[in-house]
Amino acid sequence: MRIYPLWLCIFVFLPLILIWLFEFKKLRKYGRVILLAEVASFIFATPWDMIAVKDKIWYFTEPHILGIWLFGLPIEEYLFIIFVALLFVSIVLLLWERWGES
Repeated sequence: MRIYPLWLCIFVFLPLILIWLFEFKKLRKYGRVILLAEVASFIFATPWDMIAVKDKIWYFTEPHILGIWLFGLPIEEYLFIIFVALLFVSIVLLLWERWGES
């Protein structure tokens, strides 16, 4: 069973879809902030993951991933980096909208 893609769907994609469905108007004005967070996340997390996998600090096994590898990482890990950063920045921005600058 492909656990990693299932995990991404349940714990990352579903909450992200719900947040953006209900809070799109608030989040769309932060386009540059979101883009910056995404780029920074990708720039820092991707090499970190590549080194960790190469040095066997952590690993991905074939029964749990789709088996599509790109530059030493499974495709699910790139999705994780991109969408977890988006989920995190979305939550932080909504909290800032609600309670920031009091």
